[in-house]
Amino acid sequence: MTALRHAAEVIAGHPDQDFYAIALHGVSTEESETIAMPLLALNSVQALERDRLTESREQLVERGEDTDEPADYEDRPDAEGDGSLGPETVTLEEDSLLISDSDDEDDEPEDDEDSDGEDLDDVLASLEADLEEDDAESFYSDKWEPSDWHWSSIDLCEDPAATLWSDAMTGLAAREGWEPTIKRYYHTLVAVARSLREELNERTKVDLVAYVADEEHAEKLLQLCLTDKQLSTYFPQLSALSEGA
Repeated sequence: MTALRHAAEVIAGHPDQDFYAIALHGVSTEESETIAMPLLALNSVQALERDRLTESREQLVERGEDTDEPADYEDRPDAEGDGSLGPETVTLEEDSLLISDSDDEDDEPEDDEDSDGEDLDDVLASLEADLEEDDAESFYSDKWEPSDWHWSSIDLCEDPAATLWSDAMTGLAAREGWEPTIKRYYHTLVAVARSLREELNERTKVDLVAYVADEEHAEKLLQLCLTDKQLSTYFPQLSALSEGA
């Protein structure tokens, strides 16, 4: 099997990587003269973290924030801008002086509203962090989008066996029609994804999620490819929908 050979080579060639997902993607359901092979994609935990860190740094740079600026930059003599800590000359106008009836007025404790506000800020920040974490793990995040992965577009068409298979599917479409052939095509890809998981799971350090990625039938294909345990572990919302159907 072409996909199995390519995937096994990538995994074996990177023993320091924890591969968590493999996908067949780039499938088009639009009727055409030929039925092309999908692309193969893999990703590891380390590659995902590295790509996310790179993206975060690029976003900081776009906003004008220099991520490489030393933490003590403002304390250095060559620091520029309004961050200088040098003494300022303050001129007081006589009419601007305010006289207080109590010398202890400035020592009064602040209202509890400030402390309550700080507590609320902490709660909101924690909630926002939880939501961001959920988004980062959702099915529609970069974690599960094959086109965003480090190994995202391994071409299977170059293999002679893959070319024969594609030609056979194209001939079948000409004889039996496009719709029934595409259904058989998807059925075959789902079977391939399941086979990849069974064959490669023992070679990976974490549970390998293997599936067919397609925008039009994304969630349905995921449910067909994954085990019930994988669905409930990685995509609990989809698992609940599947059970309620």
